[in-house]
Amino acid sequence: MTRYRAALPMYDLPEMRSETDALWQAILAGLQARGADPLVDFLRPRTDEEVDVILRHPRLLLSQTCWGPISCGVAPDLHILAQPDFSEHLGGMGPLYRSAIIATGRGPNLTPPKSGKASIPLEAMLGKRLAFNDRVSLSGYLSVTADVTAETGERKAFYSKGVHSGSHRHSVELVANAEADIAAIDCKTWDYVQRFDDAAQKVRVIGWTQARKGLPYVCSPSLDETLKTLLTETLLELGAFPANQT
Repeated sequence: MTRYRAALPMYDLPEMRSETDALWQAILAGLQARGADPLVDFLRPRTDEEVDVILRHPRLLLSQTCWGPISCGVAPDLHILAQPDFSEHLGGMGPLYRSAIIATGRGPNLTPPKSGKASIPLEAMLGKRLAFNDRVSLSGYLSVTADVTAETGERKAFYSKGVHSGSHRHSVELVANAEADIAAIDCKTWDYVQRFDDAAQKVRVIGWTQARKGLPYVCSPSLDETLKTLLTETLLELGAFPANQT
């Protein structure tokens, strides 16, 4: 019997694992209700390298990825199943999400424009130290870089130093500890970090990136077409949006 692999690593913070497990069980239940009962190893990758191995697996049933690596051409070939709903998080707009631009120090948190347009505080960003999770991250690097470029009209680094953090959570810590001045944190992660990390109390939101497609649900392109259809139907039933809607 074919054995598949699956993972939901992008928002699987230790504090959120019960929610991740509940989502996975709901997806399995949806497949079973549609007559499919695949044998699946549900994995919890601990590193980016382990995530990459999962994404490249020929029997990948389900995972999540970022549009940044896809747009940069460094992601493996994947089939896009659906787009999650980010509406419950401040900055989310259905299948679209934004990043909160945070800075060191306490103060009021700027709310995102309802239009979905960017709110870029150039004076507070130019020449500062930028913490980022990865240079191919849409939420942590590419989006804020693109929005600053649109504001200034200049295609050059707007920051004085880039500080590679490896994760959004660590970026918040770096800014809180004044080891970096600013960072862009996707709105869903920012929501979670505010709930769980004291570091979030030591930073403030000074702006927002433009609304863009949130990271999608994906599977292997070689997955059986019937399974692809059943997965998409299940994800849509659970509140996701069609992959081609944005």
